[in-house]
Parts: sequence; structure tokens; C-alpha cells
Amino acid sequence: MRNISAIMRRELAFYFDSPMAYILVPVFLGLVASFTLWFQDVFAQGTVQLRTVSTWSAVFFILFVPAVTMRLFAEERRTGTMELLATLPATETEMVLGKYLAALGLIAVALLLTLGYPLTFAILAEVDPGPVLGGYVGLFLLGASYCAIGTAASAGTANQVVAFLLSLFLCLVPFAMGFFLHQVPAPLLPLVQYLSFDYHFNNLARGVLDTRDLVFYLSVVALGLHVAVHSLVLRRLG
Repeated sequence: MRNISAIMRRELAFYFDSPMAYILVPVFLGLVASFTLWFQDVFAQGTVQLRTVSTWSAVFFILFVPAVTMRLFAEERRTGTMELLATLPATETEMVLGKYLAALGLIAVALLLTLGYPLTFAILAEVDPGPVLGGYVGLFLLGASYCAIGTAASAGTANQVVAFLLSLFLCLVPFAMGFFLHQVPAPLLPLVQYLSFDYHFNNLARGVLDTRDLVFYLSVVALGLHVAVHSLVLRRLG
């Protein structure tokens, strides 16, 4: 646990001691605000709801999270500091967990900064707490899943651009599947529906905390982190 904490603090220090956090987080918040308040003005709808905010946050997570995770291991391998990191008394699992938790921490900070929307809506009108809580639980689990995928992508390459594009693709395809469920043949619909990030997110955003959705996202996190650890082990053995 001490090694995980040390690696996590090291990564968080990099995020906030460099311009990275101060660029990525405002860009993410700016995109969400632009599409929520300008292109799809929530106040012009005549009703106060958080669904628009959570939907656009989920969409822009597809860009934001891969940008956060792309350097986790790829930059270490490119600069040669991966060998130095490997000399520390830490296992591959501890390295992956430490870096993953640091990236997830930055994602959580960006998510917390969107709380201004429900707080503002609560001042203007009565807000149903169920969809608000469900929306944020869904966004956090979605971000955690994307973060695990991005960690695995970064562990598999020394090129940050490749890590970003691979993570972007692996996050985008399962999310986009939810928009094409009506075109899926009936025999395949249950499988495609279950594999869709958007389907599970929509369930949670409605305020329905179904254990099947929670298990799905946690399974994606576990799989992504397992792949990342396996990539590091193979590199050490090679």
C-alpha cells in the first residue's frame, strides 16, 4: 500500500506541477459548458434537469480521459525512466494501481468541478436527487472504466499519440454502440446492449442504481488493469 501511495503522489505531482491539469481540465469543462449552455441551452428547455450536463460530460470523457492517461507508461518508456521505476521495490500491480489512481484522481477533480450545475439548478427549481446522484455515479464509473482502458493502452506502447488514439478508439466504439441498438439484429441485441457503455450509463443517469450496471463497469476496470499489469510483466520478462 505504501508503494501505491508513493507512486500515486508522484503522478499527481506531475499533473499539478506541469501545465497538463491546468489545460485538460478547463478544456473539458469548457466543452461541457459550451454544448450544455450554448448549443443545447438547458435553460431554454423550460425544465431544470441534469441529463443534458451528464450526457455531454460522458461524451467529452471520451477525449478527456485518454488525454489524461496517454502518458502514464508511454512517457516513462520513451524517456527511459521506466527502467528507473522498475528498480523501485514495487510490483507491476502496485505501479499500475498507483498510476491509475492518480489519473482517476484528476478525473474526479474535473467531475467535482461540474457540481456547479446541479447546485445552480437546485437554486432555480426543485431538483430530483435520484437522477443527480445516479448521473454522477454513472459518470464516475464511466470515467473509471475509460481510465483503466487508457492505462492499459499506455502500458502497451512507448508512443503517447498511439496510446491516446488506441484508448480513444476503445472508449468510443462501446459508447457509440448505444446509439445504434435499434439497428442490431434481435438475436444479438442482448449482447450488444450489455457491451454498450452508453446503455449502462443511461440506466444510472435515470437514477436506477442496478447492480448489473455496477458490475459491468467494475469488470471493465478490472480487465483494463489486468491487461496493463500483464503488459508490464511481459516487457520485464522480454
